[in-house]
Amino acid sequence: MQMKVLLVASPKKYFGIDMLFRIPNLGLCSIAGNIDKDLAEVHIIDLIVSGRNPDRYFTNLIKQMKPGIIGFSTMIFQYEHTVSLAKIAKTVLPKVTIVVGGYYPTIDFNTIAQSDDMQYIDFLMNGEGEISFNEFLKAFKKDKNYSKVEGLTYIEDGKIIHNPHTCLSNLDELKLPDRDVRIIKKGFHCVGLKADVIETSRGCVFECNFCSINMMYGKTFRKYSIERILSDIREAKKRGAKALMITDDNITIDGKRFKEICEAIIANGLNDIKFLLQASIRGIKNTPGLVKAMADAGIKWIFLGIENVSEVNLASMNKGKQFEALDTMDVVKELKAHKITVIGGFILGNPDDTEESMWTNFHFAKKMKLDLPIFNTITPYPNTGIRKELLELDLITNKNDFTKYDCWEVNIRTKHLTSEQIDKIRWEMHNRYHVESGAIFRLIREYPLYFSKLIPKWLIIKPSDMLKGLYKGIVGKYSS
Repeated sequence: MQMKVLLVASPKKYFGIDMLFRIPNLGLCSIAGNIDKDLAEVHIIDLIVSGRNPDRYFTNLIKQMKPGIIGFSTMIFQYEHTVSLAKIAKTVLPKVTIVVGGYYPTIDFNTIAQSDDMQYIDFLMNGEGEISFNEFLKAFKKDKNYSKVEGLTYIEDGKIIHNPHTCLSNLDELKLPDRDVRIIKKGFHCVGLKADVIETSRGCVFECNFCSINMMYGKTFRKYSIERILSDIREAKKRGAKALMITDDNITIDGKRFKEICEAIIANGLNDIKFLLQASIRGIKNTPGLVKAMADAGIKWIFLGIENVSEVNLASMNKGKQFEALDTMDVVKELKAHKITVIGGFILGNPDDTEESMWTNFHFAKKMKLDLPIFNTITPYPNTGIRKELLELDLITNKNDFTKYDCWEVNIRTKHLTSEQIDKIRWEMHNRYHVESGAIFRLIREYPLYFSKLIPKWLIIKPSDMLKGLYKGIVGKYSS
């Protein structure tokens, strides 16, 4: 009988955005697609669509399946729950082998390796997993000699072993993701449309000091061939996807190439799919004709990392050379002219932020008529430049509870504002914006069927938030 491998994606998600977009884990599908078929029978469970009690679902699943290896993918705010799932697995299946990978183990594997969590974790895997996990399975089946498995951390004879991660994958050699091994295939969506996920590139060459991308890929930008991208879109479409998220870290680093991808999508009749992606302002600004090509290719939703209206704050994030506020205005205006829904990400709580400077971002978002601004706060991720700076300034108010490192919870203060004051201001912005700016009414007109289901659901789940937002927005609209 072939060994069973279960790959698990966390049910923990970013606050709020899940109401509009619920996306499956692509990394696990890519790992599954690159496992030699004779090594194992592989399954994936995205616990984000497993219902209201993912722990119970997981427990019942492993009792029935009895996998020999369980691999978890985890981000930092998901990690504590991932360890609790590993503990459940070890209780139900004492002989199961637990492997944990993803962003958090990549950026902080040494800390994890020295913690008590290793009583539930057998191996940590940092960096890209497609090749490494396949090599790990070979070693597991053959002789348990893991010394040549890149990026692997484990304990042997009481000693912590860190295998080096010497190179990045050649994307031309990677096989397509295997979406057929998902246990649950329903529940993923983009504003109600059945959704899946693809990627066209990996990495980013910029050095934003709040970001951990460079710790995953280094300062690199690697690209899939356009034909491979088209094949992946076809595979997702064949499985019923009406919308696709493109997960690239910064697809517009090479704006000319992205425009060519859009043109190829159009030429191959794949623009009946709706696309969601994140992009840089500079990449769009510096590529004439890109926005029209995006619209014609079916790009429907775009996340822009606006970060902050203050040039001083942008400079403090190492983003000052990437774009200016006027560039943002121009790009948003062009995107909206082509009927692309614009989601704008702001990062608040910079060291010199005051209440006034934070509200400047709110008014900037209103001026641009953003469809959905997200007012996040700085998160001092381990081993990032911003964490080092904030530690030196003694501005981190939560140094160790990583469950709150989800971009939403406030873990810092500024020279002028407490964590509680920042949180209150940010909530006030979210409560006021959608009604005061008219954005919610534009979205309802655009997606009437979806919002007719969402609003009653939100009223049931969090009626106080919904009513408070409506009240604050109306008050703000007529007092401003």
